[in-house]
Amino acid sequence: MIKRFLLGSAAVLVVATGARAADAVVVAEPEPVEYVRVCDAYGAGFFYIPGTETCLQISGYIRYQMGSENYKGGVIDPATGEVSGSSPDFLTYGAYPDEEGWIKETRARVDIDARSETEWGTLRGRIRFQGSWGGAAGANPFSDGPVSTDQAYIDLGGFRAGYSESAWVESQKGGVAAYGSHSWGSMSYGDAQRHQLGYSFGSAEGFAATISLEDDALEGDGWIPDVVGVLSYNQAWGAVWAKFGWEDSINNVPDDIAVASESGWGAQVGMQWNIPNAPGSSLRLLGFYSDSDTRFGVIAPISALTGGNGAAEWSALASYLHQFNEKFAASVGGQYFSDFYAGGSDETLGLSGYELEVAMAWTPVTNFEIRTEVYYDKIEELDGTVSGFLRFTRNF
Repeated sequence: MIKRFLLGSAAVLVVATGARAADAVVVAEPEPVEYVRVCDAYGAGFFYIPGTETCLQISGYIRYQMGSENYKGGVIDPATGEVSGSSPDFLTYGAYPDEEGWIKETRARVDIDARSETEWGTLRGRIRFQGSWGGAAGANPFSDGPVSTDQAYIDLGGFRAGYSESAWVESQKGGVAAYGSHSWGSMSYGDAQRHQLGYSFGSAEGFAATISLEDDALEGDGWIPDVVGVLSYNQAWGAVWAKFGWEDSINNVPDDIAVASESGWGAQVGMQWNIPNAPGSSLRLLGFYSDSDTRFGVIAPISALTGGNGAAEWSALASYLHQFNEKFAASVGGQYFSDFYAGGSDETLGLSGYELEVAMAWTPVTNFEIRTEVYYDKIEELDGTVSGFLRFTRNF
């Protein structure tokens, strides 16, 4: 009896062991994982796309803004040149005449920047997507904001092709030779974005020269682009620069329309001086000249009344920024305009004007800014206007 029990138990153990062996699970070795590597060749925020030598940065911001202005509307009589009413405001360029209340805007922006090194220099591709809700006159503040491609261009060494800020505004290697005053609004400096083919020689830390052929949307002779040239010199003490721009049609119409087409040009010189022993503080001085109502001028708010580019024969801008500490900065600026042009012509109106601004920016915590800017605009024989905004921005 005991012998039969022992033999039976042994048989059960053999069967059980065989069953477990048949059901054994083989675990596959995990595939090696390539972790994201930091790319420090182009500054903070870049990382290598896994499996490539291309560095990528994703950045942008979300902002909410409350603005207001007291523009009551203005008129320029085309027959007599007489003016009445008030000066168009800087914040909206006269988009809300005789309206009262808060002008709200929310904006989301994403920048994608890809770079790699080649035997021809750095190859870069940049895309900016942006959507805004509210802000523009007539926009429905309660509908979803349309997202658009605000900028997209390719750089290879000094070559640039795509859609971005005009070289008149910001050239590829111009350093601080860009925009106007220190504020976000930057006062009146000829703001424009254009399709362009350009080449920049030199460095943003030294001498640079840029030539840019820019799209004019088939205005004038549709085969002839606008032309921009920039010379700049950047050093630790600041920078100096000179710019020239030419377009073959200042009245923004094709040659085949029965309107006399005129070419026009403008020039700009500027300097920035970084204040010694005051890190982040600087003084900027800019001078503008234009021979007509060309876009290569200042593009002042008076364009709301003239229907043109808002150019003046000449203009001078001065701005000072003081960085009180790492969290708070403030700037003041002023700009004078001598003899505005009638829209789309080389005839002056005999009107001059000026703008004043105050801007303050507080960064209570990293990547969060609270900013306010206030502007005052005054054109001869028109009442002055005040405009401004309070803005909250989360950068990333």
